[in-house]
Amino acid sequence: MADMALMCWDELRLGEMMIQMELQFDGELDSERLARALDLVLDAQPVLGCRAEIHPDRMVWRRLPAEERKNLAGADSESDYENFKISPIDSTAGPQVKACLLRTGGRDRLLLKVAHQVADAGGVKEVAEDVAAIYSRLESEPGYIPEPNLDGCRDWMQVYRRVPRYAYPKIFLNFLRENRAVMIPFATRALQLPEAASPPVAYITRLLSADRVAALSEYGRARGATLNDMVAAAYIRANAASGGPEDRGRHRLHMTIDLRQWHLGSARAEGICNLSAFEYISLGKNPGLDFDDTLGRVSSFMRARKANWPGLNQVFHLPLYYRLSYEGLLKFFKSYMAFMTKKHNFPNTLTNMGQILPEHVTFDKLAPSSARLLVPPIYPPAFGAGLSGYNGTITLSAGAPEAAKAAIEAFFDKILSELPE
Repeated sequence: MADMALMCWDELRLGEMMIQMELQFDGELDSERLARALDLVLDAQPVLGCRAEIHPDRMVWRRLPAEERKNLAGADSESDYENFKISPIDSTAGPQVKACLLRTGGRDRLLLKVAHQVADAGGVKEVAEDVAAIYSRLESEPGYIPEPNLDGCRDWMQVYRRVPRYAYPKIFLNFLRENRAVMIPFATRALQLPEAASPPVAYITRLLSADRVAALSEYGRARGATLNDMVAAAYIRANAASGGPEDRGRHRLHMTIDLRQWHLGSARAEGICNLSAFEYISLGKNPGLDFDDTLGRVSSFMRARKANWPGLNQVFHLPLYYRLSYEGLLKFFKSYMAFMTKKHNFPNTLTNMGQILPEHVTFDKLAPSSARLLVPPIYPPAFGAGLSGYNGTITLSAGAPEAAKAAIEAFFDKILSELPE
């Protein structure tokens, strides 16, 4: 179902449905071994070696023939590499993971591009972990062939089957409260961007150094807040400072939550998949008197949600989704998005993509000197930004049409200025 939903969003041009991981090394990778590892991962996680086939009633994955599996490109220049980065990935052609290797005088840069139709950020980290593990094993076992993951569940039910029955009345109440907070009254404050629903796209990033992240963590701990709470509070306050037709709208923020972390009891899903859900922060008319006031309200909300089955409210949408054909789901999302746009109730999104662990992206004995995840580029009037961490640093990223780049640059600067020094 998640695959179909993401394919619908792609067809409706919500954005470019791809998530990327960028790895910088202070050394050189073996390009032949890397190509072999990238080919083998298409079998280790079989959905990656497929193309999406769309039918009016359903979407299915078809295995690719050998001649269509090549998924490593070499970049001859920085501009070639950047062109690869902004190029969409076509799920209907496959494969679902592609890579680009740029060699710059002994310091290689590797970009992994994964179709969002098969994986969220948590899934992309799992793909990178698998590629790195296969690459490392090929050093000592050149003939190594991984066992295909044929039985790993890729559906949300791997989470919901773990939820006890007594929890569902509580989750239903959470569902009702969430819908009231998001829908009543209509109109949400959102970043105003020039509308352009087509390439070329641009990525906007900001890096928070390890020293600044450590200082922010200490500041948050003293107030019972997480780093995610702090960025969310700064995001809301930066949005409140921007003008637009929703000046009288409510201060809301659309957030994602990784269900692996909260409900699976393990670091990985059963298969490469989308296993994220939505949470909505709503602060009403007043975002807060100052940063600490906003932070207190955001962290209080998040603590309450984390203690009460976070991310599971969407279960009450599933009976509707599962009754719809692919065509029906496409029409549903088209109508819903048009309605929410008309009502000025398209909240901005903040997705915390989590930490990239060095040991999971070490290629043989070569660990990245830096690493980051890049969120899917989103087309106005929608807007989304993401966080990822590596070795104590945090990267804030967004992707959008070139026409919106300057406005997002200013918005990111405002977010960083709201965070305490």
